[in-house]
Amino acid sequence: MDLLKHLAIPQSIEHFHVLVVIGGLMSVILYPYLGFLLGSSILSYVYNRKGTAEQKHHFTQFAKDLIDIVLINKSVPSILALIPSFGLVFVLAQILQSTEAMSVDLAAYGFLFLLAGVAAMYAYKYTFRLRTVLHDYEGILEQRRSDASGLEEIHGYSSETVKSHLASGRAGVYLLIAASFLLVSSVAIAANPTSWSEVDSFVTLIISVDVLIRTLEFAALSAAATGVGILYFFFVGPAGAGKGDTEVKEVARTVAVRLIVASFVALPVFILASIVVLPPSSLSGSVYILAAFSLVLILLAAQFVYAWFRDSHTRYVNSAVFTFAISIALISLNDQLAIHNGTGFQAAVLASRFDQATEELKSKLGVAAAALTGEDIFNGRCSACHMFDQKKIGPAYKDVIPKYGGKKDLIMAFVLNPVKRDPAFPPMPNQGLKPAEADSIVSYILKRLGSAETKAAPPAQPSPQK
Repeated sequence: MDLLKHLAIPQSIEHFHVLVVIGGLMSVILYPYLGFLLGSSILSYVYNRKGTAEQKHHFTQFAKDLIDIVLINKSVPSILALIPSFGLVFVLAQILQSTEAMSVDLAAYGFLFLLAGVAAMYAYKYTFRLRTVLHDYEGILEQRRSDASGLEEIHGYSSETVKSHLASGRAGVYLLIAASFLLVSSVAIAANPTSWSEVDSFVTLIISVDVLIRTLEFAALSAAATGVGILYFFFVGPAGAGKGDTEVKEVARTVAVRLIVASFVALPVFILASIVVLPPSSLSGSVYILAAFSLVLILLAAQFVYAWFRDSHTRYVNSAVFTFAISIALISLNDQLAIHNGTGFQAAVLASRFDQATEELKSKLGVAAAALTGEDIFNGRCSACHMFDQKKIGPAYKDVIPKYGGKKDLIMAFVLNPVKRDPAFPPMPNQGLKPAEADSIVSYILKRLGSAETKAAPPAQPSPQK
């Protein structure tokens, strides 16, 4: 899937930020539904196969209702899962182009697994219906006892349908688990620039602490979304779930409470852990604020669930659903904010290439634009804080420029997006330079330092004559 990164085009700073915002919107739509889809699919498959003879009818009805809810029609998974995951692939391809990050590959394969998983779960849903119809028809034939050969044929077809039904459900569950892991991993790596080069294979991916924590966080989120969703659709939402069967509703109530209690205890731990493992470049005050708000909302949603469990009033379920939905949105936005912070250097590099491509296009079209020279920019903006050979407000160029190893792109990225590195000096303010101006000033500085080294070098002494 590296082809996607090669097809991507350089972005201006403004376009880069717009892409990150679009990625955030995709995540806000994708995360809640994907969590509910994953949890509901697993529960439906498990409860479809478990239970004693007395419980079998209620468990099967619960499993059928659950899959009918989450896959109510083809538009729902398309709009809430497939389109956002597809959009996320291209957003990551644009903002991570020319990097070693695996995020684009992971997101692309995650989308394909998700597509296959949704198709498999639809097969599971429709064979659920066919299985019910065949079972009813089989019962009619048994009552009549008039067509033994037809009964045997229907029984055989019903058995094959059950096998196909369970096989589709099992495949769908596995595919959705794989899709969720890949999509969550792609975001986890994108938010941590140190992972771009360190996580370069499936082995390093599965042992990555950052990926592990994000996966566990999403598992807890899925459990919570499923529990809250069950409460809403079986006790508050549109009529149909449970079909008025008290035993089915009791199953739903028990499952929902267990999921919510376990997940609401685990979620705060994983949210905090996901922040701890991020590098400083991905963190900011806004990241901590959003995390704090999401934790508060999760605790508030837990209080609403407890109030419903105590009083069984539907308004508490509505409040829990609304509060938890906002908390999931904040968690998703926090991931995108971490990506925004961690890709500041990447944004500057892409903006530089974008500006260079623009200038080349203007040159081909014969459009010339007056530009300040590197010396003009130095005298107008840089000389107030920097000198070449001695400290001023900022460090001397001769002391800091060599640390970049002559890599012009690295220096330009810092100029376009300065961050505090040396505690002995105040942070460098962003000068608002365009990439072409940054290129010009960096070229001037490198040229001056090169000439200074030449002047400072002692003249070569002639070798003594024999």
